[in-house]
Amino acid sequence: MKTVAVIALQDGMQIGKDIVVGDKVAIKKGTTVDNIIRQKISAFKLMTVEILEPEDLAETYYEKVRVSEDFSKYQRLYTANLAAYKVAVDSFIYKKVPFRFVDLKAIADSLCPDTISGRRLFSYLNILLPDESDMSYAHGVNVALICKKIGKWLKLTEEEQETLVYAGFLYDVGKFMLPQDIIWKPGKLNDMEFDLIKTHAFYGYHLLSKFNLDQRILNATLMHHERCDGSGYPQKLKGDEIDKFARIVAIADVYEAMTSARSYRQPMNIYKVVEILRGDMLQKYDYGYISTFLNHILDELIGNTVMLSNGMQGEVLMHSTTTFGRPIVKCEDSIIDLGQERSISVLSFV
Repeated sequence: MKTVAVIALQDGMQIGKDIVVGDKVAIKKGTTVDNIIRQKISAFKLMTVEILEPEDLAETYYEKVRVSEDFSKYQRLYTANLAAYKVAVDSFIYKKVPFRFVDLKAIADSLCPDTISGRRLFSYLNILLPDESDMSYAHGVNVALICKKIGKWLKLTEEEQETLVYAGFLYDVGKFMLPQDIIWKPGKLNDMEFDLIKTHAFYGYHLLSKFNLDQRILNATLMHHERCDGSGYPQKLKGDEIDKFARIVAIADVYEAMTSARSYRQPMNIYKVVEILRGDMLQKYDYGYISTFLNHILDELIGNTVMLSNGMQGEVLMHSTTTFGRPIVKCEDSIIDLGQERSISVLSFV
């Protein structure tokens, strides 16, 4: 709610708090302001009244975030920084102008300052919906920001954290050499299209290797689709054959792809994403890196209110280390362990 001077009241505003005169409610909370209501309030000789803001009217957590002033500010900041990143990428792809790491660092520090929580950052990235022509650029920015958080969670050195962020900005540049309608095809790729997509790791490595870059950045570019069980591409590497930075970027890459909004689909429920990644963590991803990542993601969700598939609402109390994505939820008069109640799942945040 916000306090508004009576003289500044406008039609359509909604009263945020009962207006009491004597011992009676003269105007109820939620009443829509019009000329008659303004006259009544003026007659009460009030100087100010409480007015509902958009986030007060929103019903779910993400709706409240979406209409908040903080998100509006972040969206404007994001748009400006995305434009700067787009110029840097296009200059590199089409004019072979090297990336300026000082510029990339400025983008990362602006959009992911040390003061922003993982919960808030990931909520913003979950909601942001860039233009279709900007989705590849937004993916690069988002992965870099996620890498910045992961680097801190993994307690990497300052130098490693910075290099990891740079890798997040650069690792997918090879995709800009491919048709974007295939990159962002809503449906399943056919074999020929998938074979084409798989060339982007080599393209990116080839483009970047012409410049004096840290080998870890080059390795992340070449290896970010490799998987620890050898099921990835392009070289079917396994375990420690895959560069450390590539193993981290792989986690940020897949998480961003599943949780960010697209023009053709809604972002996937975070708990569903966690369950999927948990199912792959022992085979496809570095266990130490992904377990640390998922634990931090889940820690950020404790205390939030969720809507369950059985129609009940409750507060997330804790998460089991053995049933990632299946929290223990306190409802009105019961505690539900979704690790045991497999037929119930989290639908959304409230």
